[in-house]
Amino acid sequence: MKSLTDTLLVSIDLSASENNAVLIVGRKKPNQSVEIVNAFDGEEAVALYKKLTTVKKGE
Repeated sequence: MKSLTDTLLVSIDLSASENNAVLIVGRKKPNQSVEIVNAFDGEEAVALYKKLTTVKKGE
């Protein structure tokens, strides 16, 4: 794989309920605004959020 430096921003809205959760993934490049690259909803959004925020101990 070629050399890569990237900034991804992840935002989640769980205000209503986990069934109505929305997770948005954006990409930020220097001197540019954020570009939305993907969105997930419902259980998939919650599962991805938990996967991204759970600390794995011992690795």
